Amino acid sequence: MKLTIGLSYAPSDNPKFEFYRKAVIKAAEVLGYEVELIDLSRGGNVAEVDAVVFTGGDDVHPARYGKQSEEHLCGDINDERDQLEFKLANNAEENGLPILGICRGLQLLNVHRGGTLITDIESFGGASHRKLDGYDSRHQVKVEPGSYLRRILGEGQGEVNSAHHQGVERVGDGLTASARAESDGTIEALEWADATGKPFFLAVQWHPERMDFAEQFAGRIFETFLWEAGAHKLLRSRMGTLKSSRQPDMSESLNGAAKQP
Repeated sequence: MKLTIGLSYAPSDNPKFEFYRKAVIKAAEVLGYEVELIDLSRGGNVAEVDAVVFTGGDDVHPARYGKQSEEHLCGDINDERDQLEFKLANNAEENGLPILGICRGLQLLNVHRGGTLITDIESFGGASHRKLDGYDSRHQVKVEPGSYLRRILGEGQGEVNSAHHQGVERVGDGLTASARAESDGTIEALEWADATGKPFFLAVQWHPERMDFAEQFAGRIFETFLWEAGAHKLLRSRMGTLKSSRQPDMSESLNGAAKQP
């Protein structure tokens, strides 16, 4: 199977985005898929991809979730990127595409669905989730029983990396928290509260693309995302074929009915 995966923002001149490409390609190799990656921030069309990864990066502008007065607590902000990715989120939902969000991606998708963020976790009494001496920190997370994430990972607890200073405050419409940091309860993953009839949606606060692919909380995230994207593509293809094959019969039936006296 060949899949076309859109990356919401992945400029080729920034080496950190190469981690996303390598993780998706590795997962495709494991599954025996062929994969093409498109940077949607460089003019790619959402309608031409099979799924979207919302990547990490700068803070979402706090005005988008009603906290303009706390902008001083934020790090770098890229208004142009915010505008682009909110539009991508709209288009991805309208096209019913599987979605994976990572770090900023989780935060943006939560705000897109009406949620809010903690502008700086430490300023409001939480633990530090920032990098340490330029490297991702590590901490334990607990996964909610019965969640889709729990089924993916097969574990209720594990270690992830960390490189952020913001987090989810109010969860967005239709979403639910499926993992939290053991240290301070910071939300570490979001998924559909009720996934019935919906495409795959998972967003994680950690960076699985920068972890060892063999780690429980890393490779399985990307493998499941691609598997779901493949299943979704196959289903849509079959539904399209079924609809096309039935159309002539319907036309003939209507024409026949029209000829009745």
